[in-house]
This record gives sequence, C-alpha cells and structure tokens, in this order.
Amino acid sequence: MLDRRLMMKPVSGSFSGYHPMATVSEQPVAKPRASESPQSESIEERPACLAPVAGAGQPLPGASSSLSAYLLLRRLDHRPVSQEGINALTPADEAVVEARNALPFGRGNVGVDAQKTDLESSIRTRSVMRLTRDAEAAGHTPMRGVDADMNWNVLVAMSGRIFGAGNCREHARIASFAYGGLAQESGRSSEEKIHLATKAGVDHVWVETDHPDADSSPMVIDPWANGSAILAEDSRFAKDRSAVTRTDTFDLSLAAEAGQIAKATAEEALAHTQGRLQQRLASERPDAVPLESGRYREEVSVLDDTFARRVGQKVNTADPRGMLNVELEAVGVAMSLGGEGVKPLTQEASQIVEKAKKFASPGGMPRDA
Repeated sequence: MLDRRLMMKPVSGSFSGYHPMATVSEQPVAKPRASESPQSESIEERPACLAPVAGAGQPLPGASSSLSAYLLLRRLDHRPVSQEGINALTPADEAVVEARNALPFGRGNVGVDAQKTDLESSIRTRSVMRLTRDAEAAGHTPMRGVDADMNWNVLVAMSGRIFGAGNCREHARIASFAYGGLAQESGRSSEEKIHLATKAGVDHVWVETDHPDADSSPMVIDPWANGSAILAEDSRFAKDRSAVTRTDTFDLSLAAEAGQIAKATAEEALAHTQGRLQQRLASERPDAVPLESGRYREEVSVLDDTFARRVGQKVNTADPRGMLNVELEAVGVAMSLGGEGVKPLTQEASQIVEKAKKFASPGGMPRDA
C-alpha cells in the first residue's frame, strides 16, 4: 500500500534530545509518505557501522559483489559493457553491497529472508518504520539546511541502520547515499545526479544515475532485488522508461553528506539508547507476521525476465564448444576487472561462471550465495 508523507518545517535539534522509545500516543502522528511500502576503496576497507540493535535472531551472511556475473551475461548476449561502463558500474555495485551489509537482517517483506532469520527481518522492519514515523513526528531533523523530504530520507536510512533491516525504501536510501560517497572517491563529476525511482503500478523504489560512461543507459542500483548494479536496459523494473518516475534527486555531495549523517546518528543512538531500542524491538515480536500469512513477497532478480532466460540458456549450455566460449568470456571479464596471470584468471573465471548461472536463474543471485 502506498503511503504519503507529512510535509513539515525543519526543526533544529540533535538526536540526543530525541527519545526513540517515546510512544506514538505521546507524539503527533505523521501522515505516511506517497512513495513505496513495506575499483575504489573496497567495502571491507570502509569504516563499518556499529552492529544493529541486538536481538534474538541471527543475521544473514555478509553480502558480496556479483557484478562480474552480470558482465559475463552481457558478453554472452553479444552486448559487452565497455571498460568505461565497467568503471562506472563499479562504485554503483559497491553501493549495492554496502546497503545490504548495512541491513544484515535483510528484507522485511521477502519470505526467504523472514524464513532464514526466524522472522527477525520482518520484526526489525516494523521497528524501522515505527522509529522513522516517531522520529519525524517528534520533529527530529538530523540534516540542517535541507527540506523536510530530504530529512525524511535521512531518517529512513538512519532507522534502517539502527535495526539492520528494511524494505525497498530503506535499501534505496542507504544505497543512494553510499553511492554519493563512493562516486566522489572514484572521481565522478560533481554534476552527476542520483535519483530515487519508481514504476507505475509497481510498489517498489530503487536508485538510478545517468552516468555518461555507462554505455548510454541509466545505471540501476537496487539492493532489494537480487543481483548487482546493472544498466536500466536489462532491469526488471527500469527497462520500460516510459513507466519510470524519478521522485527524489540528490547531487553526489548532498548524498554523501546525508549518508554520513544517517550513519553517525544511528551510531549515536546505538551507543546511548541501546536499552530503549531493544525494548522497542521486543514490543514488535508479538505482532510478527507468520510465514504462512501470504503477506510476504517472493524474492526477485534485478534482471528483466526475457534477458535472464536468453542468457541463462547460454551460460548453462551442455555443448562443449558453448562451454568453452563461456569460459573464455569469463576470462575476459576477469581481465577487465584487473585480473592477471594464467592460473589466477582461470580460477576467477570458473567462479564467475558459477555466479552467472545463479544470476540468470529465475530468482536471481541469492543474497547469501
């Protein structure tokens, strides 16, 4: 169900003055938002956020990049991504990985994540939404000098980081802010814009950017869906450009600053209000949505089904000549990503092929693959 956000005038204040455990009855209720419902420095080298609020469930395994698999599938489709395009996609894919690792309990509305975390993904996402709503209603504005919509975006990212789970809206905000910093580190033009995007008739949000080196297609950053950063022409949600609407736009510096503020504010809350946050999380457990409720979504691939089927046949071929071609193309991908040396390239190529087979499968590359 789509929701609509209350437009509020920014009110100055720090997080330390806001009490996350304040109840909704103690605060004015904000109207929901009309949007969506429930190689530079590597991700491992970037400063890590504090672990989300401790709870009963176990997080999903850490996410890793599957960009090489996408690049192989493009080669097999006789549409190889240029080196400039690869360089542009690299920080975009790092943003995908960073967003997933910032939300280690996964997607609150996807059945496989709820099953793997013993419903923790759903419980935490309910806590995220409640905290976002309460923080907004309390007039919490972590980012100065911006409008209410931008502060709401920061609150969404902050709340997701605090509880470590979320739906597409949390994944998209964290990824868009992460990309701002990563793109700056990669020397991208300050003129580049980051957009949140939706599709008519589809309850989903993702991130796009029109990078001039991305082979004339917008880049799609969608950490909620399975897979890597890709080009819009191959995207399940973004391929039909006539149906896509861009709802929010940030420049790189604004996105990077928003990401730093969301992360720092989340860390302050985790450091100083852990007890209240745990109480908030515990209060959501009795209302956990059971797996058999029919309210969870199936996980989906970031890839357009037609493209996935077409390349899936090629990467899974049993024909010896076809298999050799797949392996040779995988070596080419490894080289384009900086690999060298016969033995390392051969080993890397084998791993890329296996990833590509999963990437082209109906559900896409699983997060924990």
